[in-house]
Amino acid sequence: AHSAGGAVMSLTRPGVVGVGMTPMRTRRPDTDLFGLIRDASVAALVDADVSMADVDLVVLSQGPDALYGIGHPEQELVDVLAARGKRVVRVQTGGATGTSAVQMAWWAIAAGESQCALVVGADKMGDSQQSAQCVLNLIWDPAYEARLPLNTISMSALQAQRYLHRHGIGLRRGEEAWAQVASRLRNNGALNPAAQLRKPVTPDEVLSSPLLFAPIRRDMACPQTSGGAAVVMVSAERAATIARPVAWIDGFAARSNTYFLGDKMGAAGDNDHGSFLELSRAAAAAYAQAGITDPARQIDVAEPYIPFATMEPIAVEALGFSEPGQGIADAEKGRFDRGGEIPVCPSGGVLCAA
Repeated sequence: AHSAGGAVMSLTRPGVVGVGMTPMRTRRPDTDLFGLIRDASVAALVDADVSMADVDLVVLSQGPDALYGIGHPEQELVDVLAARGKRVVRVQTGGATGTSAVQMAWWAIAAGESQCALVVGADKMGDSQQSAQCVLNLIWDPAYEARLPLNTISMSALQAQRYLHRHGIGLRRGEEAWAQVASRLRNNGALNPAAQLRKPVTPDEVLSSPLLFAPIRRDMACPQTSGGAAVVMVSAERAATIARPVAWIDGFAARSNTYFLGDKMGAAGDNDHGSFLELSRAAAAAYAQAGITDPARQIDVAEPYIPFATMEPIAVEALGFSEPGQGIADAEKGRFDRGGEIPVCPSGGVLCAA
């Protein structure tokens, strides 16, 4: 890294020393959004054996205000977490908000601007008076997409269909493979006390659940969730003073892409809607930072963002765990099971809201 004047900057190594997570539930009428933020933060601070007095940066991971009916929640956060006089930053990048918030703290620590950062976020979708889709509908291009029935489910369903078409995979095989993925993740979630969905399901039960948007069925989709999560991150120097295990972050990267479907169809090449070009490029950059040259052999476990079972084959290919078009075949072989070569989402993941 270089400063504005061209001089080489020395980066410190960021690491995670504490994590906290509330139980994920459909609704939490016993508390408000800030109660979830507080509970997750306290759990992470206790796990790290530090206090707010040690924290010099708070990063709030929070979606659009319209989803919660609360304007600028980062302002109230200051009093909720006793963070007066501390730097508070809010991050909102759509579905990548949680990861982007961690990346913000990573940057600050690596650059020497923070020694101890608290990253926290919460959702309380059970309180929404109207569907979150009413808010998300506002993002579409008004000229040629706003009038179409697009939402996160339909876009993901179109992606699944496009993936099968690109790789010559039959619909029936795809549906059975996605049912196996959903069953595996739900079984993993059943072992996670913080997960929202903790009831195992069989592939046949998945295939018998109601169709939401072909080919996605209800049990292939994540639930509406209320809950909070937090991490405490520190510099290498600060970690040396804490008697806690450290999970070092050796690689971190992000890439953005368009969400206009018209730009990802036809002659889109590698940026086809049936792929995750942005994920593959972000993974390649993070692997390079961490010295990973063969992710299929060097990665021990992965927790990718899988809100729909149909996304797993596309994600594992983008991450380099499978060759293009082989994500379904590798899942069928058990490579991504809890006891497989690369367990994927052993927590149950987003599909179980874990």
